[in-house]
Amino acid sequence: MDKSRFNEWFNKKTVIELIKPQVAEEFLDGIQKSEELYKELATSYRNEFFYKNTLFNKYLLGTYSLNTSIAMSEIEINKSKADFALINRKKSFVIEIKTDLDTLDKLIYQIEDYYKVFSMVYVLTSENYYYQVYRLTKDTNVGIMVLTQKNAISVRKQATEDYSKLSHESLFQLLRKNEYEGLIEKQFDNVPEVKPIFKYATYLSMFKKIELIKAQKLVFNILLGRKNKNDVEYLNRVPLELRWLVYQSQLNKEKFERLLNNLQGGF
Repeated sequence: MDKSRFNEWFNKKTVIELIKPQVAEEFLDGIQKSEELYKELATSYRNEFFYKNTLFNKYLLGTYSLNTSIAMSEIEINKSKADFALINRKKSFVIEIKTDLDTLDKLIYQIEDYYKVFSMVYVLTSENYYYQVYRLTKDTNVGIMVLTQKNAISVRKQATEDYSKLSHESLFQLLRKNEYEGLIEKQFDNVPEVKPIFKYATYLSMFKKIELIKAQKLVFNILLGRKNKNDVEYLNRVPLELRWLVYQSQLNKEKFERLLNNLQGGF
């Protein structure tokens, strides 16, 4: 099986090509084969992209809402990168993905890192890895999801909230400069004037004075503010197999419309 076909099509370069004013002729063939390729991916090569796209379609477009939630990927938390996180005002959780192409060597360390930001942690894996993941996490608050042979997501063990490991530093590191400045200036009446080189340390020190669960909620509310309002209007019109790629691309209205026009021309 030529796995390169999947990697060549299901990546961000595809979206870049699809938002061009004119799509190259040779690229139209890929658009026409997109659904066919995805079906093959689903049956013979369920890689990380397939897991993420399935999560995105089930949770953000199915269970939750683009209006009230945001999905994030590759979030740096200490020495780990979280595969997929969903943040909502009522419920937020992070998911570590372990496909049949992965190993479980770093799983416990990754989970420990994720609890520094998130109170609910899940592992999403295949039937093949389920019992190994269960043995590693059975005495913890970690939840387990399985991507079944029919490509449905089955929650085999519910995650339990755990706030005991939250870290001010890890939460603060998720924020951009303008975001943490706005947070601190809103939460404190007196913010000292310091040289730019000392601002991060000064603001972090003040952030540590906020009770941890409140600090988590404040950070998550800021991350929710990064939602792309154009997703609500356009994303459901994007073919299922490309939605995660398009969502990650943060397209403006003009680019969304161009992408949809090009897709319609290719199908």
